[in-house]
Amino acid sequence: YFYTVAYHAIRASNLLAQERKASFYGFERSTYATGEYFTKYVEKEWKPRTERVAALFADAGVHIPTQDDWRELAALVAEHGLYNQNLQAVPPTGSISYINHSTSSIHPIASKIEIRKEGKIGRVYYPAPFMTNDNLEYYQDAYEIGFEKIIDTYAEATQHVDQGLSLTLFFKDTATTRDLNRAQIYAWKKGIKTI
Repeated sequence: YFYTVAYHAIRASNLLAQERKASFYGFERSTYATGEYFTKYVEKEWKPRTERVAALFADAGVHIPTQDDWRELAALVAEHGLYNQNLQAVPPTGSISYINHSTSSIHPIASKIEIRKEGKIGRVYYPAPFMTNDNLEYYQDAYEIGFEKIIDTYAEATQHVDQGLSLTLFFKDTATTRDLNRAQIYAWKKGIKTI
């Protein structure tokens, strides 16, 4: 997913650079200008690992960029530049997602039904997006999933994000400092910069 987002963010910034005939300050010294940034995308084929995920993209009408798409984009960026230096900084979107009845980016739900205090309204109950009695058994919250799977997901996404992802881990009240330390070391080994 973030592979595809990165492609389209770079493409949009390149179109702005063409339209405005300007690139961000220091572009000529960037890995975008040298082409180094694009190496991993033109040398390796990135595609969904399962047919189910490929079908989700296809059903949504989302084009997954090919190696040739990336080669073409690299050439356009080398010729016209990028307008934006930074393209992706994914915030924690818990509150915003509740309002929009959607999931909060790649972050797992904190609870199947989350109770939040909303200003003068008081307690508000937010069930997980699209959860029903029929599919309740398929929902796992962040505590049930565990830190390894959450970190693994963020590590996969991080390699395609130029600025950063906001990663929050959840631990049961029985967690020890050793558990926290294990999570920090695991995240560091996976290339996560901050928790």
